[in-house]
Amino acid sequence: MSLDLQTVANRYARAMFELAQEQDQLASVHQELMALRDVFNENPRLAPMLSGIKLSLAQKESLLQALKEGVSQPVANLIQMVFDYGRMNAMVAIIDEFERRYDLENKRVHADVVTAVALDESRRAQLKQNLLTRFGAKEIVLHETVDESIIGGVIVTAQHRTIDGSLKTKIDQIRRLLIK
Repeated sequence: MSLDLQTVANRYARAMFELAQEQDQLASVHQELMALRDVFNENPRLAPMLSGIKLSLAQKESLLQALKEGVSQPVANLIQMVFDYGRMNAMVAIIDEFERRYDLENKRVHADVVTAVALDESRRAQLKQNLLTRFGAKEIVLHETVDESIIGGVIVTAQHRTIDGSLKTKIDQIRRLLIK
């Protein structure tokens, strides 16, 4: 019976998370896994190549050694085990699930922020402070996007909630009220 991607990701991530906690390496393992995810995201053909039949075992082992270079033993073991069980296509999902657990443990909130113009440092700091309070978090990680069509204000999406303070939305609301 084949397991779905989320089930695989949950199992590997939970085991890795618990091991990193036990060994008091949670922060460093998190950092290593974020860098590893970047490698997979920047090289979208890497996981299929490691899972596929186009490369010889020796070529795959060479790629694995490069991935394991400079990482801690737990992360190297994860890479090897995921490869050995033929689950390299699940690596990014495993890392995503690990990060979700890490974020919960450390009260980190990822927020997608859309503004009409790029935020300067003082506005970014003010926004982070407001979001820390609103979400009861210890840390806010902003993912910023500039979209001139919102005219002004900010749209924040975090923890499955959207806070729309854009001028475009306010103008649209006024327009709807006037049409009634």
